[in-house]
Amino acid sequence: MVSQLLRWFPGWVRVEAEGGYPERLLNAVTMAQIAAWNVRRKGESVRFSCLAGDYRALRPLARKACVRMRVRHKHGLPFWRHRYRRRKGLLVGLALYLFVLAWLSPRIWVIEVSGNSVTSTEEILAIAQQHGVVLGARMDDVDVKGMQIGGTKDTPTLSFITVNPSHCVARIEVTEREQSPPPLDLSQPSDVVALRDGRILQMEVYGGQKLVKVGEAVTAGTRLVTGRVETEMGEQLYRSYGEIWAETRRQITVTVPLTFSYTEPTGEVICQPTITFLFWKIPLYSKLPLQTKSRQYQASHFLTVNKTVLPLGVTNTYQMPVKTVTSTRTEEQAQALAQQQLAEKEAALFLPESFAELSRHEGVEDGVYILRVDYLCRENIAVEVPLDGQLP
Repeated sequence: MVSQLLRWFPGWVRVEAEGGYPERLLNAVTMAQIAAWNVRRKGESVRFSCLAGDYRALRPLARKACVRMRVRHKHGLPFWRHRYRRRKGLLVGLALYLFVLAWLSPRIWVIEVSGNSVTSTEEILAIAQQHGVVLGARMDDVDVKGMQIGGTKDTPTLSFITVNPSHCVARIEVTEREQSPPPLDLSQPSDVVALRDGRILQMEVYGGQKLVKVGEAVTAGTRLVTGRVETEMGEQLYRSYGEIWAETRRQITVTVPLTFSYTEPTGEVICQPTITFLFWKIPLYSKLPLQTKSRQYQASHFLTVNKTVLPLGVTNTYQMPVKTVTSTRTEEQAQALAQQQLAEKEAALFLPESFAELSRHEGVEDGVYILRVDYLCRENIAVEVPLDGQLP
């Protein structure tokens, strides 16, 4: 491979010698210390390769051996340069390619983050950016030691962070601290009040003094546990906390109009492509705002190498103008939709098996389907407030 590269720069030719005495020619070439290789005999002729600069020296030797010579193939830089001597743009493009390649090779093309589960990738990238890890930056400008020492200073969830440059990829590796629940602060005295009306079913008080008993009915804002505790040493202030489970009544109302409006695409699609190269984004469209309302979605197409996404690609933003359409639904359709919304609200408000339906009222009023349901619930109504404070 090395010898072929060394021959390519000065150029070499494939010569065919026929007639006369080809053996004498080869002996004369050897005596003249002219490099010849890949000698092959084909019928009455002999073929061999030599440097382009030595071909002239072969002519007098060929005449003495009564041999006719002709060049079968030409290879190497001189012939390539002569072939494309009039295509200056090709040479300029090659020079530009070599320049861009030399300029981009030592720079960061891809940034990968691994090892994080609690800390967001955006937060880690912000830390790395402070130490020179950005797209397009030189690998030599990355402060690896500074990142290892100070990268965790302002991020309590990280115990270690480093960056491993690999060619054009900067791999950021982090180790997170084991998260433990914060200690309970008992220094601030407080009370516990009722969040809503109900009848006490169960009390689990871990701090403070109870003011109500199981079976009592309370209203919203009633003080259930107080942090003012009378002791032999006088009044002491404590933090009140715990769980007070009560039987409560709740109501959910769902309304579904029979006549409604919605938007749908007009069928027109406007494509707005943007070329991304490292940190440059080049829009290939006019930035004039659309005159009508529209929906949009994006589709990105980036180059990948071994599942690594390179910062070179096109992002297409599709704008779809929409129009407003008025429609109606039947009472059966409104009932089904109301039931679906009711189930979603129940899942958001109540724990499983902690509520029971007491009554249901539904019907159409003034073009609106109304579904109203009353519940009997079991829930924790304890809310901690500052000492002698009220519900916010």
